[in-house]
Amino acid sequence: MDYAEMSDKLVNLLGLNGKPIAISLLKRSGDIPDDMEEIKDPLRYCQMLQKARYDGDVSFATSVKHSCKGGAAAIGLEDYPANIKTGTLYFEKLEKEISLGVAKRVVDNMPRPAPGSTVATIVAPLDNTPTRPDVVIVIGNTLVARRIAQTVIYKHGGRMHSNFAGIQSTCADATGSPYITGEVNISIGCDGAAKNAGLKDDEMVVGIPEEMLEDVVNVLSERAPGWDDWMRS
Repeated sequence: MDYAEMSDKLVNLLGLNGKPIAISLLKRSGDIPDDMEEIKDPLRYCQMLQKARYDGDVSFATSVKHSCKGGAAAIGLEDYPANIKTGTLYFEKLEKEISLGVAKRVVDNMPRPAPGSTVATIVAPLDNTPTRPDVVIVIGNTLVARRIAQTVIYKHGGRMHSNFAGIQSTCADATGSPYITGEVNISIGCDGAAKNAGLKDDEMVVGIPEEMLEDVVNVLSERAPGWDDWMRS
């Protein structure tokens, strides 16, 4: 698959601000490219995404280089630390839930690979990914999310069933969920990605399993210009 071509089509067809992002959740140390150098300073996963999206950076990181342990856990690098696993962070510090029990239920329902099943991550712009990605993330406005949803139901019908909590949007929602379900997931974003990585208030985060990428791009190429013309006429 020509990922650079796919990236260009997504940017042009969806009017993206920045590039689509390729996420590789590496399962074996032998899958790490020989010339990869780990990032020097720890970053949050959502920050790695934005650096790939806007600056074209390729970030290779093991668990110790993921400064947000919630994000690291949501993509299978490790288990949640105690303050997240118990719900304490979301109940007591962030006051996102009404009780500790409710906060724990939120955490327990976060979609994510098994703890420790990922040995390292590579986050790169799709047009320069050094490995075949597991998930491709597209960040954009509501129309971007709508067009991708329409491509999914174009051939298969039915309904889109998005899975999100307004918490851990880039990691659990847009990476963990499509990775473990094999289905596109749309997230409304989260305060953490907004505060720490500059996700805008009007942006949504869409995770696409790599095996669906070509089909999504092909349908967009065939139908999206006509959909846009009809909508704007």
